Amino acid sequence: MFATLKEVVGENWHWRRQVWNLAKIDLVKTYRGAALGKVWLFAKPAVYILVFWVALKFGLRSSSDINGKPFLLWLAAGVFPWFFMSDMITTGSDVYRRYPYLVNRIKFPLSLISTFYTLSLLIIFACMMAFTIVVSLATGVHLGRYMLQLPLVMVFMFLFWLAWSMALSPLSAISRDFSNLLKTLGTPFFWLSGILFDISGWPRTARLVASFNPVTWVVQSVRDCFIYNKWFFMDLDSFLPFLCVLLIFIVLALHNYYRLYREVPDVL
Repeated sequence: MFATLKEVVGENWHWRRQVWNLAKIDLVKTYRGAALGKVWLFAKPAVYILVFWVALKFGLRSSSDINGKPFLLWLAAGVFPWFFMSDMITTGSDVYRRYPYLVNRIKFPLSLISTFYTLSLLIIFACMMAFTIVVSLATGVHLGRYMLQLPLVMVFMFLFWLAWSMALSPLSAISRDFSNLLKTLGTPFFWLSGILFDISGWPRTARLVASFNPVTWVVQSVRDCFIYNKWFFMDLDSFLPFLCVLLIFIVLALHNYYRLYREVPDVL
């Protein structure tokens, strides 16, 4: 396993320039041919946030300020990370079928496919976070020193969802049923992860189960930066379970990569 870890890290370091270029190319391909171009990076999330805000404010009448911050900012701090994670749950777990030409036609390390795809989505998420910070400051919302931990949260996000992609993409390539199963997880993850509501009011057992949900941890950690003004690593009740899940997926990723990467090109 340590040999596989050394191999994967070595491949990513040796091909780091190609990984960065492929991530940028993937971003360009996503919005190629669109007149508004990069505006679409923010258009879809903005529409979703607006719809949720209207529904919660006028439908459920639940849109009061949270910890002295606007409810709309609280909502954006949960929905923006979700767009990154939603793509990783669906497409990120099946990247080998997304880029079959890299798998079959050229000599290219398979681990790099997950890396550059995750990196391309992280770039989009970073742009969303920068946009949120600018809008917050422009509207007079004070963002404190806890914003300094946002880059660290993004690093943990990158590591977990990279491990997720490397662990599950080989299985998805071999079995379409497994791929379809993973694509059905988007809706449960969305509604059971505290994106649209505060889970602090849940029963203790439910909160304990939710603490092992990586989507919940990411959303809560981003909100710690913008809303709750606390260091995410000080909340050990949620951080330690997340680290356990991260370690499990890293081990699973290395195991599946070692056992299955030779079979993937033959299947595709």
